[in-house]
Formats: sequence, C-alpha cells, structure tokens
Amino acid sequence: MTKSPSQQAEEADTLFAQPLHQFLTYRLSRVQAKLNTQAQRILSQAADISLIQWRIIALIGSSGESHAGELTRRAALDKGLFSRNLKTLIKRGLVASREDDADHRISILSLTKGGHALYQKVLPIMRARQSALRSTMSKSELDTLYRALDKLEIAAERDDLDI
Repeated sequence: MTKSPSQQAEEADTLFAQPLHQFLTYRLSRVQAKLNTQAQRILSQAADISLIQWRIIALIGSSGESHAGELTRRAALDKGLFSRNLKTLIKRGLVASREDDADHRISILSLTKGGHALYQKVLPIMRARQSALRSTMSKSELDTLYRALDKLEIAAERDDLDI
C-alpha cells in the first residue's frame, strides 16, 4: 500500500525526532565497533594478527585454495585493505600466492604450513567467542536477530528504498 505524502512526512518527523543513538544504523555501527575491538584484542593476544588478517586466513582456511578476488567479495572487504593485509600475511609466511595457470592476472591463495597451524590454533578460540556471544541470547532471540539481519542485508542492497 502506497503511503500518502502526509503519512511519509509524519513518519519522517517521527524518525528525526528520535535521538541519534536510537538510529538503527548508529546502533549497528556501535555494536560492530565494539565487537571488532573485542575480536582484535583476542586475536592480538592469541596470534599477533589483526582482525582483517584473521578474516583472510579464516576464509582461505575454510575453503582451501581461493582466488583473491573471490575472497574480497565473500568478505566484503575493501580491495586496498585486503591487498595490504594479504601482503603482510605473505611476508610473514602464513599465506602463499601463485598465479593461476589459465589466467595470469588471477592470484590463487593458500595457507602455508605456518598459516594452517595458526588457523588451527585460533579457530577454536574464535568459535568459543562466538559461543559466548550467542549464549547472551535465547534461541528465539537469535532466530529473530538472524531474520532481522537477513532483511537488513537485503534492504542495504536495494537502490529503491522508499525515501
């Protein structure tokens, strides 16, 4: 059902009457920042790696050999940020990179022996963190949260929101 201009204006007035700290995007950003800070602290202590570096290692570790472009898409990471952190991981001997035989523009990434050992060391720690975070909510709350996140992700990809 299409809303009248006056209904849209009333809803906008209600939204803007909300304090900034109640905006959905503001709340999500704050939670993400706090979770990232927590994860960074854990990863620094456990393996002296950054959160972005862990995400790269975890993606390669869970999928085996991977194309760099595919990993940036799956992780939704900025290409420059991905590239800088990948170079660090290669220098540290945790990730190996080779050219694709069929297309020399494509880099194929894999974990080295040291990278695989780090992945095996850190994965249980990060799984335990996930379990601890999940334990703060009931199954019903988690189900609702995941449904809401799915809807928000779809809405974030749309260009035609009613605004």
